[in-house]
Amino acid sequence: MPTPTFFRLPADKQERILNAAIGEFSQRNVEEANLANIVRAAGIARGSIYQYFENKEDIYVFVFETLRGRRSEFTRPAMEHYKVAPFLDFFEEYYRLDSQYLLEHPSHIELGKVMYSHARGVARDLIEAYQRKNRDLFLLGIAHDQSLGRIRPDVDPPVLADLCTHFMSDVFIFQNLTARVTFESVQRHLAGTMDIVRRGVAA
Repeated sequence: MPTPTFFRLPADKQERILNAAIGEFSQRNVEEANLANIVRAAGIARGSIYQYFENKEDIYVFVFETLRGRRSEFTRPAMEHYKVAPFLDFFEEYYRLDSQYLLEHPSHIELGKVMYSHARGVARDLIEAYQRKNRDLFLLGIAHDQSLGRIRPDVDPPVLADLCTHFMSDVFIFQNLTARVTFESVQRHLAGTMDIVRRGVAA
């Protein structure tokens, strides 16, 4: 993560460095990314980047955690319904808001494409940590609904939690691999998927 020196920079300069790093990591994985490109795009002295970050991996983690924090803030309204509304209703709203945020920030989608296409090292660690956090959140919500009789007792919570977790991350990214999807198409896909989950597919 950034050094104390970075956090003493003016907010606009911090944002400039962040955006430069997003631009670089949206085009190249961590191994191929070039610090010189980030420095040039941010308009800072080459040597100063090492006053702010230890290495490329450090910048990459900072970018990921910052963007994840902003996404979490955007999806906060859905969290008000966690363990209040039925879990599947909560999940649908959570996914919809998360998708809306990403579609309004296309550079974040591009970064995700590169991240998932080169899921090794620090990128893989971050993906796994993000998925683990969501899975734990979903597991608790599913168990809560089962205790209230909202979800059948024979439903395996880890399986449903895994389904929701991969829908949140993998499905959205791969939907965007070949073409940019629209919010309307994401909502249609979400509605169709949730209908299958709610009703099942057996005749």
